Amino acid sequence: MPPESYQPDAEMTKVCATLESVAAKYPPDSEEALAIRDAALAYTLVSQRSELKRSYDKLRAAFGNVLTEEMKADLRRWGIDADELDREEPL
Repeated sequence: MPPESYQPDAEMTKVCATLESVAAKYPPDSEEALAIRDAALAYTLVSQRSELKRSYDKLRAAFGNVLTEEMKADLRRWGIDADELDREEPL
């Protein structure tokens, strides 16, 4: 579990800024720049998924680790599969 001072948006911004500064050392269409762009995208997606899982775990804990089918349906309307998140290992 990350420390209480963990700021996902600030951390993501910092990492992506670092990747951007590295990518700037290469021509924009070079293999290196494109690989760094792909790495930044992958990092962003993984970070967002991790934050979603943390938030979901907090929500579930607030309800005694049990969500009703109605709550799960509400999450599905937002594109969140509670059953899939339940199968993932805790962060």
